[in-house]
Amino acid sequence: MQSKANTGYKATFSVGDNASPTDYTQMAELASIKPSNFSIPAIDTTHLQSPNATEEMIPGLIKPGTIALSGNFTGDTSQLNISQLAQTQSVFPWKITSPINKGTQVYTAIGFGFIAKYETGPFEPNKKIDFAADIQITGNITETVV
Repeated sequence: MQSKANTGYKATFSVGDNASPTDYTQMAELASIKPSNFSIPAIDTTHLQSPNATEEMIPGLIKPGTIALSGNFTGDTSQLNISQLAQTQSVFPWKITSPINKGTQVYTAIGFGFIAKYETGPFEPNKKIDFAADIQITGNITETVV
């Protein structure tokens, strides 16, 4: 069977407002969107009578992950908003979209988060200026494909 894989070309990351319905603003000139949706710690429940001399574990609570963003720094208002969101310690809605299934469907992930890290530069004579930001996800995410 032939693969239905896609590249990340045309994927977007957007920051939402608190209106109903949410209005999203796409972040300009992103080169990479890397979500780490969540992790689940293993909780050791081993006891002296654990079967077959084997440690036992159960899943812990879901720990929300992060979204790493990077791109070309242009000073666009969508990029400068990162600093404002951090300074106000805002928890905001976010959305990731990407074509999938050979471009026949669209993947969407939505959730809430806050700015955990923001970097600009380096500022060098023969290199474009970059920016990077990390979003700390604050709860569950919702993924859909249509």
